[in-house]
Amino acid sequence: MSMSDPLLNQTAQSPEAVGAVAPLRRDDFDRDVWCLMGLAVDAADINRAIAEIDDSVRTRRQLSFVTPNVNFLVRAMKDESARRDILNADLSLADGAPLVAMAKMLGVPVPSRVAGSDLFEALRRRPGFSGRRLKVFFFGGRPGAAEAAFDAINREKGGVEAVGWHNPGFGDVESMSSDEVITKINSTEPDFVMVALGAAKGQAWIEYNRDRLTAPVTAHLGAVVDFTAGGVARAPEWVQRAGLEWVWRIKEEPSLWRRYFDDGVALAWLALTGLLPQSRQAGAVAGDAQADVTQGAGETIVRITGKPGHNSLKPVREAFRSAAARGRPVCLDLAGVEAADRAFLGQVLMLEKHLARAGASITLSGANRRLKALFRANRMNYAPAGASQSAARDETGLRKAAF
Repeated sequence: MSMSDPLLNQTAQSPEAVGAVAPLRRDDFDRDVWCLMGLAVDAADINRAIAEIDDSVRTRRQLSFVTPNVNFLVRAMKDESARRDILNADLSLADGAPLVAMAKMLGVPVPSRVAGSDLFEALRRRPGFSGRRLKVFFFGGRPGAAEAAFDAINREKGGVEAVGWHNPGFGDVESMSSDEVITKINSTEPDFVMVALGAAKGQAWIEYNRDRLTAPVTAHLGAVVDFTAGGVARAPEWVQRAGLEWVWRIKEEPSLWRRYFDDGVALAWLALTGLLPQSRQAGAVAGDAQADVTQGAGETIVRITGKPGHNSLKPVREAFRSAAARGRPVCLDLAGVEAADRAFLGQVLMLEKHLARAGASITLSGANRRLKALFRANRMNYAPAGASQSAARDETGLRKAAF
């Protein structure tokens, strides 16, 4: 990337300038987050992502971010634990041309693809913020990759410096999370722990250790370690723009063909069962919405009326924030809701995320046929109000019936 690259010129702005368009999040209910095929995705570009990273490093506020692509989507639909690990991230940036294309079809305002490799490249090529460089620790990768990435970064004079690396070898998440390993990472005082263990294991490792790591920023960016180390070549820009980076990846790593083939088949099925059924309800919903919170017998009732959409979510955000703070099961009473959009569903996902941490769940009441179809198309199969947990399991099949 040359010093005249437009991407670099954009991302070299001060964090204050980058974040001037909208305030940075205070909590999950502040996020401009939308539901895309059941995944929570932030309407954020690469500038916004860098602003969030810089703010996290300055304030030491935790930021675990994900860059979901087709493989993330397929795993989330098949595996509830994978879905939960992705949902628990603090920022979700759409990666992969298919996700961006689906977002456009459904009216989800994803400005552009944000690949983890592009984000890290932009961090490397800009000046360090606040007079110092961003300190990164490489964890995982193929043999020799983390060490090579460490050396490559420290030969540069850009915005990133490498403070450590560790290759845990093979094993399960628990064996890769010993006190010795976590102490080794924390002792280097990193700002950013970059994980490369394979998408499923890497995200699970982050979730397992998020309260033990002192670094404010964590993310699984597996291929980035290999790109940085120089062991695998990144696709040329024209290939990336054409949405054919997956073809280049197979050329570089032939063993990936099976994963891409399986993901492609699963994506076709998702398009038929999830994308097409909700394509008639694309875009944002215009109108006003109201929300109130009351306490029922053993549960919190959130009653929403009107048309909760992207431009009318303030009362919904406040109600969900209040309900989440109570840590009790929530019944969403939607009998007064005429229509809703995927920004509203994004807030429902944030409520689900916070309730799950408290061991609580969501039930639905009064939703009309169109709302039920929208929830179902996004695999948000919450139990009907009054149903027992066992009945809910039987009805939803724990989302396994989707495949």
